[in-house]
Amino acid sequence: MTLTLTLRPADPSDRLAVDALLSRVYPKMLARDYPAATLRAAHPLIAKSNPDLLASGTYHLIEENGEVICVGGWSRGYPTAIQEDSAGHVRHVATDPRHLRRGHAAHLMKHVLAEARATRLDRLECLSTTTAQSFYAGLGFMPVQNIDADIGGGVTFPVVKMQLPL
Repeated sequence: MTLTLTLRPADPSDRLAVDALLSRVYPKMLARDYPAATLRAAHPLIAKSNPDLLASGTYHLIEENGEVICVGGWSRGYPTAIQEDSAGHVRHVATDPRHLRRGHAAHLMKHVLAEARATRLDRLECLSTTTAQSFYAGLGFMPVQNIDADIGGGVTFPVVKMQLPL
C-alpha cells in the first residue's frame, strides 16, 4: 500500500475529524505530566477545535490516505493573549499517538514558521504543555515563564509560555 501524505489548510468541514484527533491525543499524551483531575477538567475544553481557527487559513492538517493525523497552525491572537501586531501565536498542535516520531509535527511547524515569517511578524509565541516543551525547544522556542492559562469555564491549565524570534 502506498502512503499519501497531504499538508493542507483546514476548513470548517474538518471540525469532526480535528475534534476526534484532539480527543485521542490529549488523554494519552498528557497523562504522564498532568494529574488525572486536571485532565478531566481540561479535556472537554481543549479537545475541541475552534471554528474561527478552522476558517482562518492559517490552521493546517496533515492527512495520511485521507485520515487526519496531525494538526496545528498560528494566528495573530488567541482569546487570552495580549493583542500585539508583532506577535503570532501557535495554536492547537497535535499528532495522533499512532503517528508520533515520524516528523509530521515538525514538518507542519516548519510550514507554520514560514507562513508567519512571510507576514513579517517579530516573533511567535506558544502556550506549550509540559509534555510538548521539548518539541518546541527543538524548533528554537525558548521558555519565558510557567503560567496557569485560563482555558474557560473557570478551568486553568498549567502551561509554559515560549517564544521564537522570527
